[in-house]
Amino acid sequence: MLVCVLAYNNMHLFEMGIAAEIFGLPRPEFDQWYDFKIIAAQPTPLHVIGGISIQASYDLDLLERASLIIIPGWKTSNEVLPDPLKNALIKAHAKGARLASICSGVFLLAQCGFLNGKKATTHWRYSQQLQEAFPDISVNEDVLYIDEGQILTSAGSAAGIDLCLHIVRNDYGSDIANQVARRLVLPAYREGGQAQYIARPIPKERGGKVAPLMDHIRQSLNSEWTNEDMARSAGLTPRTLLRRFKESTGKSPQNWLVSERIERAKELLESSALSIAEIAEATGFVTPETLRHHFKRKVGISPTHYKNGFCRPVR
Repeated sequence: MLVCVLAYNNMHLFEMGIAAEIFGLPRPEFDQWYDFKIIAAQPTPLHVIGGISIQASYDLDLLERASLIIIPGWKTSNEVLPDPLKNALIKAHAKGARLASICSGVFLLAQCGFLNGKKATTHWRYSQQLQEAFPDISVNEDVLYIDEGQILTSAGSAAGIDLCLHIVRNDYGSDIANQVARRLVLPAYREGGQAQYIARPIPKERGGKVAPLMDHIRQSLNSEWTNEDMARSAGLTPRTLLRRFKESTGKSPQNWLVSERIERAKELLESSALSIAEIAEATGFVTPETLRHHFKRKVGISPTHYKNGFCRPVR
């Protein structure tokens, strides 16, 4: 099974390295494995970020034989895609090749028209730009990767690892994918629907009465906070509170509160040995059922699955 990764000027070397590590590293412990090649999309030597030059031994002609083509980060501008590269990808895809993008590599797929009418994801920083430039794509910024069969897209660079392991799992089964993940010292499986790890936004407003209220609530998330309680604590009317929260965070007070409780729950799941029931109590969700409901809705996976991605066995 031939796997090709595209290489081009100003490429992110880490993203090419992801493909090389997962598909190109020799794995004699397996009966079958991938045949891996780096393809020069432009004349070599190629200059990548960091002042490094690489010399690829294969050109676009090899893509006709590819089973899978990996596309690292690409330009997010509407710069015209070179015809030789575009035609080679279209021809390879017509012959059955799967195409998988990492991070902004989705823009190359979009310029080829492969994503029209399909779902796709990319790094959350580029999602709005992708949607505006290519309105026929259904962009979802809240997931790690999307598998549309012959076209696969992933979020930020590290999510490319999850996508590549997902491909291995589909090709060779869970046992093989788990062994590969174990060698990489990674969680064996993060669901594609899991949300990207996006830090909570800093409120636009740091003055006035709302910001001190937010800080106070963060210190007492396990308390019951109604809109009336918040307004009273801030010395505002409930109506003014709603307006100030919307202006500062883009959310209602209760939606903001749930998001803060989820962020605190994530921190505790990542770094503590507390049970789900204890975390629910500490974050103000009170019951494990309520925590699970809101966590799954916001993050895309259960608290237990999230915790498993960070926990390591105690020795």
